[in-house]
Amino acid sequence: MILKMLISFCLFFSQIAYADEIKIELNPPRPVIGEVFQAVFHIYTNSNEQPMINFNPFRLEVVGKSNYGVKTSTLWVNGKFSTTREVTIVYELAANDVGVAGLRDINVKLGTATLRHPSLTFNVLKEPEVTPDVFVMADVPKKELFVGEGIVVRYFLYSKVGVSNLDIKKYPKLNNFLKRFLQEPERTERVTVDGQLYMRTQIYGVKLFPEKVGELKIDPLQLSAAVIVSRPGDPFSSFGMSRESRQKSLSSEIVKITVRPLPEEGRPDNFTGLVGKHEFELQKNSTRLIVNEPLEFKLSVTGGGALENMEAPTLIKHPDLEEFESNGDLKIQNAEMATKVFEYTLLPKANLNIPASTISLSYFDPNSMKYIPVQLPVTEIVVAGGSASENKRTQKVDKKENRKKNENKIIAPELAGPIIEGLPWWKIGLSYLNIILILSTLIIGLVLSLKLRLVSLFNKSSIPRALSREPFSLSEFTRWLEPLILRTGKSPSSLIKDSPLSPEAKRYFLELLEAHGAREYSHLKDNFKYVYNSKMFKELDHYMRSENNENSI
Repeated sequence: MILKMLISFCLFFSQIAYADEIKIELNPPRPVIGEVFQAVFHIYTNSNEQPMINFNPFRLEVVGKSNYGVKTSTLWVNGKFSTTREVTIVYELAANDVGVAGLRDINVKLGTATLRHPSLTFNVLKEPEVTPDVFVMADVPKKELFVGEGIVVRYFLYSKVGVSNLDIKKYPKLNNFLKRFLQEPERTERVTVDGQLYMRTQIYGVKLFPEKVGELKIDPLQLSAAVIVSRPGDPFSSFGMSRESRQKSLSSEIVKITVRPLPEEGRPDNFTGLVGKHEFELQKNSTRLIVNEPLEFKLSVTGGGALENMEAPTLIKHPDLEEFESNGDLKIQNAEMATKVFEYTLLPKANLNIPASTISLSYFDPNSMKYIPVQLPVTEIVVAGGSASENKRTQKVDKKENRKKNENKIIAPELAGPIIEGLPWWKIGLSYLNIILILSTLIIGLVLSLKLRLVSLFNKSSIPRALSREPFSLSEFTRWLEPLILRTGKSPSSLIKDSPLSPEAKRYFLELLEAHGAREYSHLKDNFKYVYNSKMFKELDHYMRSENNENSI
């Protein structure tokens, strides 16, 4: 009985109550000249009065009217039931000219009340639009956003016929964006576009963070595919026979978006640069330490912002705390969420008593247009085991000893050749020759040192440290290959297959990608044990640097 009551209440609250509202729909949205189309009026009201609709048709002719009846819904509001009526009235219209047409001065009278609706304008077509059997489209959820605000863009293939042998010819460049490539499982679903049924398959997905203000464009994705077509005039084509496959080139349209700057007013100094809601968590290893015992902090930031660009914020500044370089590790959970962990190491050099404090950070909320502060409490930190006065006294003694050592040093005279009266001129020139030889030796040594340094820099590995740890990070691997992906337009698997790597290296990397790829994601990844092979990674790193050097010449 209780379960039935809960279900009833859920059904009541799931309905939306409208009070005196008008909605108009066109069927079809783009009518054709000479063909009858419908303007469907939906009137939502609490009144029992019969609505009276008035409008002026612009370049249209009203050819009919139908009343589709009344739909009633009930909702519990403020301790009593409230009943809302939805009245649906359909007008049949026709256009005799191509171009702009519409409805003006739209109003609905409900007794003494009058509801008004903005003018409705649309285009009348000469011929009905023909939707292609196969096309590619970029799904862009927002067309207006702020700098640093992330959006997920997915490229889909829509098809009403059989499609095979997909080959991506050109990936979108997406300049002026920070790109986070998404490794999502391939899925196909049924969707309706302009009243027609399509099979939709995701081809490519990426999360974008605009880095520039103004109008930016989402570049198209170009591919080729074998499309099943029917032979014209063949009577057996309607039965699925006599069909043939043709290679077609497909490309999505360019989508333009507007990027706005973050407001300057109210921007705090502790702004992290993140846009959108984020969660912050601060942990430390201990609050009671001894001198020279490491003090470790861990700051975790979780959200949908551009965590790749976030630098480690300053937590504690103290002259007796030696701070080592902090590092950040980014982990991507899904298309909308990622976590970046910053690890700090501080080394206390003397007795300290740092009172409890609060670290303040902030992010920007695009919905409320405000900077949201976040307070992270830090408990009292006590360091013992040393004496600050003794440290200072030791420093003074060290300074005195260094001063005495400097005073006792014998300062060598400047290098110069002795001039002895009466010696031949060629003996006098020997001293100058020695000076020239010494300078030449120093110059040659300096040149060789610089050359060796350049060689060592050239040979320095660019392999990300995250790839040497478990588990295997496909996002880090893809980001490492990004320069070659953007230059060649190939996927990571194609790059490996077409590279001059050894067969063992190719097999090693292809198995990594295959185990973490889309199609075998469900049954291979759990059984796959990632073992970092430095030899294989060094071979791939050598190939990448050689390609980048050839491209830069």
